[in-house]
Amino acid sequence: MRKLATTCAMILAFTAGGIAAETPPKHPENPAPARGRLNQLTAEIAPSTSPASVQPVPVRNFIDGFVFSKMERDRVPHAGLSTDAEFLRRVHLDLTGRLPEPEAIQKFLADKDSDKREKTIDALLATPIAGKLDKPQTPFLDKWTYFFNDLFRNSAAELGAPGRNLLRDYIYSALLLNVPYNDLVRELLTARTRDNFVDAAANFLLRDHVDDFNDLEVNQTDSFDEMAISSSKYFLGVNLECVSCHDGQGHLEKINLWLSRIHRPQLWRQAAFFSQLSMSRPYGIGNEYELLDKGGHYDVTTRSVRRMPRYKTEVTPQFLLSGEKPKEGESWRDAYARMLTEDHQFARATVNLIWAELMGVGIVDPPLDFDLARLDPAKPPPAPWTIQPSHPELLEALAKDFCEHNYDLRRLIRLIVTSSTYQLSSHFDGEWKAAYAPYFARHFVRRLPAEVIADGISQATGIFPSIPISDSNVKIGYVMQARSSEDLHGKELEPLHLLLASFGQADRDKTDRDLSGSTVQAAALLNSEFVRDGVKIKENGRLSKLLNHNPPLSNREIVEEMFLAFLARPPRPPEAAIAIKALEERHNQGLEDLAWSLINKTEFLYDY
Repeated sequence: MRKLATTCAMILAFTAGGIAAETPPKHPENPAPARGRLNQLTAEIAPSTSPASVQPVPVRNFIDGFVFSKMERDRVPHAGLSTDAEFLRRVHLDLTGRLPEPEAIQKFLADKDSDKREKTIDALLATPIAGKLDKPQTPFLDKWTYFFNDLFRNSAAELGAPGRNLLRDYIYSALLLNVPYNDLVRELLTARTRDNFVDAAANFLLRDHVDDFNDLEVNQTDSFDEMAISSSKYFLGVNLECVSCHDGQGHLEKINLWLSRIHRPQLWRQAAFFSQLSMSRPYGIGNEYELLDKGGHYDVTTRSVRRMPRYKTEVTPQFLLSGEKPKEGESWRDAYARMLTEDHQFARATVNLIWAELMGVGIVDPPLDFDLARLDPAKPPPAPWTIQPSHPELLEALAKDFCEHNYDLRRLIRLIVTSSTYQLSSHFDGEWKAAYAPYFARHFVRRLPAEVIADGISQATGIFPSIPISDSNVKIGYVMQARSSEDLHGKELEPLHLLLASFGQADRDKTDRDLSGSTVQAAALLNSEFVRDGVKIKENGRLSKLLNHNPPLSNREIVEEMFLAFLARPPRPPEAAIAIKALEERHNQGLEDLAWSLINKTEFLYDY
């Protein structure tokens, strides 16, 4: 039986000198935009100290030029660079979704090479030789494949397990081969198939099929609307959901200035680019579909399953952002893919999306809710509206650079994480003011996604679940390698599923990812069967290997490796003293208690 009081005392003692509180911070039921929430969270997790001082940092690329010159102009102080330990943990989590291993941490901290951060970034971004798909999977590909599958809502519920798996592997292969992002998007928007269980790319559009009232046939026109809404949202950062039901006027004047001027038929004309498609189930039931160009038109007389009735008006394909129509003889979907990927908003939305994933908040916040009437400082909106991007010139420069370098996602990621802006510490010397937040004057603290927390527990303890992939002979040990949350059900995986659910895992169908903190999560970590099972001394687990190491390790050596494995940093002197004492008094039990305590430390849950 675990000595709960002793172990809880260990947790509280470990708090001294570390990340602030052990109970996840509470957040309002109706949270503010991400920047406001993360600013509050950062202030709680990484409190500022006195006195204030502007820390000198190197300008590594044009990102820093824009960010630091703006702070200098407005006399806004900023944090210094993160420590090597902070940087290494952060960049591993952000690029791979995994913790750095103790050996890598020790080597990095001892390395005196001034370029060691860039070299580490390059090593994390490196993937198997292009085309060699039989090579082992890399954490970078696992992480970013999962990211895009979350974004595109790739689920077996809508596509069947075979269709979902194919789309997932298609995205994985595109990232492996570093396919230009505009080419990938064009393929997704123009794919056709006689069987989505055979052809991968068509599953992207089929994810937006809408079943008619009989739940057997596909409501074609409703599906066209969904395809227009999704493609505009993910690839242009423009959310057309509201104007799919009503005109913007009279509804959106206080929400989105550009959308307040959009009329419902403009959405229909965007959707009309897909109206030559025909979707059907070859076998009448199930999630197996064909998606073929068979002519047709956008039918405003179709009874809608999801929206207010349409009305008669002229509906032919017309691109919403430019008013452009297909060229004579040009396939409508080919035209749409061309217009969308050539529009500057495509590049602008993409770089902002990746920036938000790496920095915690977009230059435009939220990243999928651009207001196109508020982007240009040379053409300011009427009062009381203000310019939407926190750094409009930087956003334009990033988009321009993305276009000029062939829409290279890996290069874009490298550009951001090599900047001093990304590498700033979350700790701030002096009084922090909320007005500093839009400047990116410190690195925002974020709670880790559910999958990363679970994988971190497995990686730190060395005890991995066996997760079978539906409709596949593959079994995996990392949640981030799963095709979707649907792989994580079944009696043996129930403890893992419950932990993921308590930390807000998305199901890509009815629930979105939730990164807020709660007392429920604290209770889950304290009592989770997945955690309790992981911290036991088991064969091939980290704890067993440390206890049975040849030659034997001292208690101090064991404690140091445990801190590196779980928290990616060496123990502080008071922490080391408490942990060593626990091992001296209750060796095996003390080591299990130490593992459990480290998982329950706040910093284990946060990307800082």
